[in-house]
Parts: sequence; structure tokens; C-alpha cells
Amino acid sequence: MPLAIVWLLALALLLPLVTQNVIPYEQLLLDPSHANNLPWYTGLVSNLGILAWTTATVAALGGAWVSHMGGRSRASSMMRGGATLSLLLLLDDLFQFHVVIPNSLGFPKVFFYVGYLVLTWWWVASERHELRRTNTHMLLAAGGAFAASILIDQVGIGSKDTGLILEDAAKFLGVLAWALYFVLTSRDITNSVVTGLRDEASRSAAIAAQATGENASSTQSPAAPETTTMV
Repeated sequence: MPLAIVWLLALALLLPLVTQNVIPYEQLLLDPSHANNLPWYTGLVSNLGILAWTTATVAALGGAWVSHMGGRSRASSMMRGGATLSLLLLLDDLFQFHVVIPNSLGFPKVFFYVGYLVLTWWWVASERHELRRTNTHMLLAAGGAFAASILIDQVGIGSKDTGLILEDAAKFLGVLAWALYFVLTSRDITNSVVTGLRDEASRSAAIAAQATGENASSTQSPAAPETTTMV
């Protein structure tokens, strides 16, 4: 049943894409490098960044689910917020919303950056107590790298090629730090939940064994009292 649902959704997406006459279907179906006769390594760093965003999103969702199953609502809320933010950044990087939408509507793309900054600030402010229990230095490293990438993009440093290299390198390092944070945090949450459940199961087993032993002792027949014959 889950496979049928997924396949129906996929077909519902593919059918209008291949039947419309506005965009050539090759541009929608084929890999960009193949469709444009470009080398296979075209966009290599960008594609690796997309994989890192995806890893961060999936790891955050996994951590949210495990913490929810373990009854840790605060950790689950923090990881859900991180997953939502990661998904937005993933979609933006994949579809270049921060470039396409401002160009279409005619406003500076710095507004997009401000929007993501506000969302990130809201997540950090609302989950600050839970975030302090994690490897926050990785988040700080990611934030610093993203800030450097945006600053280079807006201000410009050196020649056009130099600016491009520095901007994308800073962004890529930031994505790696972001993904590593959620992978390690999800691992720590899983270890903590599993350890807690194991300890709880051990305590329950010990209590049950103790109760069984006490019940067995109480059900044993008392020894018959000695009788004395009077002469």
C-alpha cells in the first residue's frame, strides 16, 4: 500500500510534465550535464552540497522521530525545527529560489537571506536550552561559513573568479558543518534513548524477578509445629 501511494504520486507528477508543450521534456527528465552536452563533472560541488543538505534533513527527521518515541519532547521539537529549516535551505539550493524569485519579482535577493536569518534566529531562540546540550560549535562554524559566503556574494572580493571560488567554498564548508551537526546530534539522541530504554528494561526485569521471588517465598507451606506427649 505505501508503494502504491508513492507510485501514484510520482505518476501524478510525471504525467503533466511529459504531456505539456511549454518546456521540452528532455530538460525536465535528463541530467543537466547530459541535456546540455556538458562534462559529467559539471556542478560537482553543487551536487555534493545538495547531498549534504539532504543528509542534514534526513538526520534531523530521524532524530526527531527517535526522541519522540523516547518521550523527549524538547529534543523532538528542536530536531523538527532543524529539519524544517534544512528542508527549506535544501529546496532553495536545489531550485535556486533565492535567484529565480527575486529576478522574477524585481527585488534584491538579500531579502531572501534576511528571511532565512530570521527563521534561523527564531529556531535558535526558541530551542536555545536544548541546543546548549548539543555540539553548538558546529552550528557556529556553519553560521560563520554561511555569513562569509553571503558577505562575499554581496560585497565582492577580488576578481570575479576569486569571488566565486571563495563564495562557493565558504558555502560548501558551511553545509558540511550543518550536516555533520545533525548527524552527530541524531546519533547522540539515539544512543541516549536506547541506553535509557535498556536501563529501564533492566530495572523492570529486576523488580519483576524480586516480586516473583517474594511471591514464591510467601506461598511456601510453613513447617509443622512439634508436639509434646504428656505422660
